[in-house]
Order: sequence, then structure tokens, then C-alpha cells
Amino acid sequence: MNKPLPKAVIRKPLRQRTGVIAALDIGCSKIACFIASNDGNTGPVIQGLGLYASSGMRNGDVVDLEALSVAVGKAVEQAEQMAGLAIERVCVSLSGGRQKSIIRLHQIDGLDDRISERDMVRVLRMDIDQPEAENRSVIHRMPLQYMVDGVRGIRDPLGMHGNSLGVDMAVITASTSTLRNLTTVVERNHLSLDSFCSSAYAAGLSALVDDEKDLGAMVIEMGAGVTSVGIFMEGHLVYLDSIPVGGLNVTSDIARGLSTPMEEAERIKTLHGSVLTAIGDTDEMIVLPRIGESNEDAAQQIELGLLGEIIRPRVEETFEMLLARMEKAGFSAAAGQRIVLTGGASQIPGLSEFLATLFDRSVRIGKPIGLVGMADATRGPAFAATAGLLRFSSVEHEMEPRLNKRGASRQNLFWRIGEWFNTHL
Repeated sequence: MNKPLPKAVIRKPLRQRTGVIAALDIGCSKIACFIASNDGNTGPVIQGLGLYASSGMRNGDVVDLEALSVAVGKAVEQAEQMAGLAIERVCVSLSGGRQKSIIRLHQIDGLDDRISERDMVRVLRMDIDQPEAENRSVIHRMPLQYMVDGVRGIRDPLGMHGNSLGVDMAVITASTSTLRNLTTVVERNHLSLDSFCSSAYAAGLSALVDDEKDLGAMVIEMGAGVTSVGIFMEGHLVYLDSIPVGGLNVTSDIARGLSTPMEEAERIKTLHGSVLTAIGDTDEMIVLPRIGESNEDAAQQIELGLLGEIIRPRVEETFEMLLARMEKAGFSAAAGQRIVLTGGASQIPGLSEFLATLFDRSVRIGKPIGLVGMADATRGPAFAATAGLLRFSSVEHEMEPRLNKRGASRQNLFWRIGEWFNTHL
């Protein structure tokens, strides 16, 4: 039986989820698990965290179920031991899965003059009934604005007079196969999947201040295997895209270009790498081993500027690709004048300055904001998405799709739409 719709017409803040909440950030280089408690007033308070090296992920897709399941289990176990409790459900990040966003307009006509709750349910259900492309599933479905008799920009049409009601719906989809594989990894660790949340969306929830969300800002989440971009306007995520290139690709370029092992390439990238340094800028030399050589006499010396000459082309190609996609989608001018960089690979020296020139916008490094109980080691941009998962899962999102064990959206959603109105009205 459908739950009756409420009669109130005054919007309330999103309803807080109380009790224990858990976030699981499954990346290509690390697995992070945060466990928090939420009393419904102060927001999430972190009780435990776990961190373990990732294995079985490549460019945001699962390539080894067993290895990834073990790595996830280790991170969850660490977090549970620190928190002193066992978790049952987790909110999981999604960086790969070939995510795409689209804004869809739905409209109903011939209304009885005054817009009712049922009219709003009808127009929202139109998007749920919209068929998705083969092997695509919805991970986020968010109403951006309403229209009454062609007048746009309405936040709350309930009770207004009009003959037609429309809604702009931001819909983000991902590969169903990727979602199913990640669901399997979670379930192998005796956990239930609460929901998926896009990494770029989560990073924005964590690292953006309210003015940036309202006036317009671009969040770029540069992880080890995937670089994602999310554009926020008027408090909403309006655009999202990702490409399967990240910090590990930079490391691989260094390893190939200098014939050095991957571990050594990652080390010198972290210690000496810069997007801006070029040959001739400095006389400093660095020493590094060659692949397959154990003799110290076989170590090579290179000019520090050569490292920058290897890093810069890959970084430039990555972000020019993102910019081209935004221009093609018509969103390059919609992100305001602010870029916020998050993700572990965002810490490459010189990246902020490089992007400020490329995008002609101000750039800052984004860090988790306003969460209680975070350790010093997790306050950097590499953990912005993980912290954002806690923010996302700390409130009810009845319009957000939830996935069953097979990774497909549940079909009987009318009751949950009514629940969405319980939250918002």
C-alpha cells in the first residue's frame, strides 16, 4: 500500500540519518573506510578509519574480484577495530564506470489550477519511468529546478497556481557491469550496499563551501586511475564526467621515460615532480636506479627538469581532454571562476598554477571541511571523496536510486517518492 502523502507545505531541512554510518572509498591506489556516528544534530563524528593498499582495480574498473575483496576487507577490518564496532552497511564511492550526466526535462499539462503533492509525484516519476541505455544504471537522480507555465527557476512549486508543471532532472548513470562487480566485492565482505556516490560529487560535498556551490564551481577529483569533474551551480551538481586517466599514468610515463621501476618512479614523482619545471630551469640532478639493475654503479643521473618534461605532457593531455568534453556538453562557461582540486594526484607541485592558466580560473586545493574526528593524516585532498561519502550518507536521499544485488535499480519506487516528499516538505 502506498504511504499517504503529507499535507504540510513548508519545506524542512533534509532529514538526518542517525546512528552508525560507514563510507567505503574504493580507489585504484588505496581503499579507505570511515566509520562515523551521527546524532542528527552535529553531523557525522568519525569513530574509526581504515586504510589499505588497493589491488584489483584499474582505471576505475574491477579487474580482479578476489584481490579487491581482500583489500576492501582489510580496510574495513582496520576501521571496525578502531571504532570498536562492526558495520553492516556502507556507502561506496564510484570513480570509474564510465559515468555520464544528462539534464532531462519532464512536464505534465492540464493541471487543476493549483499544484498538489500528487502533481509533483507525477512529474518526478516520469524520470524514473524513463528507460536507460543498455548496460547503464542510474546512480544519482536530482531535481534541479521546476517550471510552472513556462516560468523557470522555481524551487518549490507546491501550492502555486498553474496549468503545467515541469522539472529539470540531473541524472548520472554508470556502467551496470561496474556497479555489479563493486556490489559483489562489498557483499563478499558480508556487508550490504547502502548506495553508490560519484567520487566527484562526494568530493564537492566535502571540499566546497556553500558560496562556491551556489555561485558556481568546478571540482576536479584526480585520483590514481581516474580523473573526474563535477560542476556545481545554485547548490546542485549539474554536470559530471570522468576519464580513465590519473596519477598512476603519470607514474607510468616516468617509469617508461627514465627506464626505472614503478616504485622508484612514484617516489621521485612525489619528492621531486613538478608540472612547471623544465630542462634548464635548474642544475639539480637526481639519482635513480635502472630497471633490472641492482648495481649502484648502474644508477643514472638525470636533470630535475627532465622529470617535469615527462609529467607536463600527460597532465596537459588529461585536462585538455576534460575541457574539450565540457565544451562539447556546453558546460565550460557554467562553472563560475573557481576550480577546487581534490584527489591524491592533485598534490603534484605546480598543478594549481598550470590549471589556472589552462582554464583561466582561480584554483585552490580542496580539503575535507567540517568533519569531527578526522586524523591529521586524512585531512588532505586525497580523502576529500571519502569524507564526502559520510556527508552524503548522513542524510536521507529518497530520490537517489538504490541497487539490488544484481545492480539494477528497483522498479517499485512510488512509495520512495512519497518518502522524498516527507523529507523535503
